[in-house]
Parts: sequence; structure tokens; C-alpha cells
Amino acid sequence: MLAARQWIAALGLLGALATPCGAHHMDSANTQVAFEIHHLGLRWFTAAFHDLSGEFELDPDGQGGQLSVVVGMASIDCDSAFWDERLRSPQWFDTAKFPHMVYRSSRIDFQGPTRATVHGDLTLHGITRPVTLAVTDIDCPQTRGDGAARCRFLGHAQLKRSDFGLAHSFWQGGDSVDIIVHGS
Repeated sequence: MLAARQWIAALGLLGALATPCGAHHMDSANTQVAFEIHHLGLRWFTAAFHDLSGEFELDPDGQGGQLSVVVGMASIDCDSAFWDERLRSPQWFDTAKFPHMVYRSSRIDFQGPTRATVHGDLTLHGITRPVTLAVTDIDCPQTRGDGAARCRFLGHAQLKRSDFGLAHSFWQGGDSVDIIVHGS
């Protein structure tokens, strides 16, 4: 679940890719990576990760690039100390054994100046699987004093917990995890 959120962070990097530029570091202070799951058929359960870093690079024509994101799994925040610790435990994410979630793009396809599809591999809980990120609302205005763009974006991905060896019987809402990334 959390790994999916990490992918969202990766999407934030993609937003910066929409403007021709060199290598950039992800601004974790302004990027939110979260995930949602349906819980007990009643409501959505939401959590976020606060420890993330990444890099991205866009080719000079804005038609590709690369993205890599690393998420510290122990930084999960559910607004509940009980659930935060439970999700860090060996029965769930086992953050002591698997401290990071990592996403690395293999290809970025732009669909105009504000949308992109990022193809890549996500490693979560020691398992690597392909994950595709849909990035929308890419906006890179020239807002910094040095003339460089500061990009904003919205990213979405969906994955199955079972694909990464994560238990899901507790959730009683299915295997699907929605990942949302708001970044800049």
C-alpha cells in the first residue's frame, strides 16, 4: 500500500519533467505521497509517507526523461500511533527488513504539455513489479528568481497489495490500493 504512495512521489518528479531541464532533485518539503484503501466497506483509509527523495531529468525536447524515487517506509503516517506501528511491523510492511520503497522509470510518454504516462518498476517489500503512473495537471511556470521553472503536478496509480506479498485480510475491502501524489 505504502509503496504505491511512494510511486506518487515519483509522479511529482515527473511533473518537473514537463519543462526542458537538466537533472533535478525532488522537493520533498512540497510533495505529498498518499494512498487510499476501502476499509470494512464503510470508508476510505488514508495514509501518507513523509520521508522521500528522488531525482528526475527531462530530455531537451521534453519527450522523455527519467525518474527515480525512494520512500522511507517507516515514515508512514495514518494519524494513529497504533496503526502506524502496526503497519511498520513484520506482519505488514516489515520496515526493519524492508526500509525503503523504490520506483525507477523505464520510459515517460507525454500526451501534450500537461499529461504524461510514466512506466517503471516499483520495489516494495522485497518484490519488484511494473507500475504505471498517470500524471495530470503538469504546470511549470517560470516563478524562481533564476528563471528556472518550479513544477506542480497531480499523479495517480493503482496497484494490488498481493502483488507485493502484503497481507490484506484485515482491510476487508479488497486488494486494490489507490495512490495519489501532489507535488512540486
